[in-house]
Amino acid sequence: MSGTLGIWYDDFFSTESLQIVDLSRNILEIATRIRATFGLKTPDALQAACCLSLESQHLFLTEDRAFSKIEQLLVCKVLTQT
Repeated sequence: MSGTLGIWYDDFFSTESLQIVDLSRNILEIATRIRATFGLKTPDALQAACCLSLESQHLFLTEDRAFSKIEQLLVCKVLTQT
């Protein structure tokens, strides 16, 4: 990638605290429950399920209020400039 977006992308994915979570049957089951219970779209439910599958509690950064419906998820609302 080139330009400002490429720099942001590279910085984001080189962050030490970033965790990449492999998709597993357990995560799919959690995502299915989240989707059925809270009505999140499938990609959003998968993201939440990945975060919840980690052994300790992790901060979930998002602009989307829908994630705050999931009480077990530690959501931090990110404000962006438009």
